[in-house]
Amino acid sequence: MLGIIQIAGLALAFGVALIITSDTFALAVSRVVEAAFDAAEYRLALRARSRAERNESRRGEERRREMRVSVGAYSHAG
Repeated sequence: MLGIIQIAGLALAFGVALIITSDTFALAVSRVVEAAFDAAEYRLALRARSRAERNESRRGEERRREMRVSVGAYSHAG
């Protein structure tokens, strides 16, 4: 009985090894991994864009603040 279980286990292991080494399995795994990388790349791009927009907004606010200060200094000088 133990011999039959060992043979079945060996056949199952051989079948799994064939599936893993087959081209269709490799192609499917490749597509899944590529999709995962694409999703990560998209999230990183969105994060970088929102960070750039936030920085640009912050710089614009600083420029407006500096203009108000410099205009205020000139209006009080006269």
